[in-house]
Amino acid sequence: MKRKSVNVFLNPAVAEKYDQYYLSESGKTVDRYEKELFRHRLGNIPRLPMLELGCGTGHWTRFFADYGFQVTAVDKSKPMLAIAKKKNIGNASFIQADVRWLPFAGHSFHVVTAVTLLEFVSETEKVMEEIDRVLMPGGWLLLGCLNALSELGKKKDEDEVFRHARFFSPEELKKLLARFGYPVIEGCVHLSENFELLDHTPLQDTVHPAFLIASVKKISMQKNNEH
Repeated sequence: MKRKSVNVFLNPAVAEKYDQYYLSESGKTVDRYEKELFRHRLGNIPRLPMLELGCGTGHWTRFFADYGFQVTAVDKSKPMLAIAKKKNIGNASFIQADVRWLPFAGHSFHVVTAVTLLEFVSETEKVMEEIDRVLMPGGWLLLGCLNALSELGKKKDEDEVFRHARFFSPEELKKLLARFGYPVIEGCVHLSENFELLDHTPLQDTVHPAFLIASVKKISMQKNNEH
């Protein structure tokens, strides 16, 4: 699917503000919930070379590197990468590249991750083709995405950054990842209409989660040929 290209993260002012959210009290709580869910999904995945797409300022790069992965982190934005490199994250290298045309050989990585990347790319299908190309058979793909069905998704046009984004429903993510195998979708950050966090409360299950993690193990070529 091709959409108008979004370059909001090429703006140095946006890049500078990106990490500020995680310093707020609500940002710290949301970050904790999201990382708890990622730890759950990463639990059984071997600590093998990882490609992180849309790494931005390196917020998630540090998390993946600290978790034991050797991370190759890619982003198109020079301002974002400049901030990421200043963090001196061990076990991580940063490359400026367009995720639609990755500078890697086929089947180069055991794990591919992308957190809130697909929302802002102009050619979703092209990006998925590139992920399929560089991900080894038997490897893992994990996507962190914003949920179109959530309160955040319903009101995204009120936000200066999110109004440019395309959010995804769980069903849309399942269809997007069907080429790889059998995806599992889980969510967290349950927000009320007033954007109150409802996680770990009796009201959690009354709303759609704002943050989704879609994980899938890529079916080997041999198994693909059997179908």
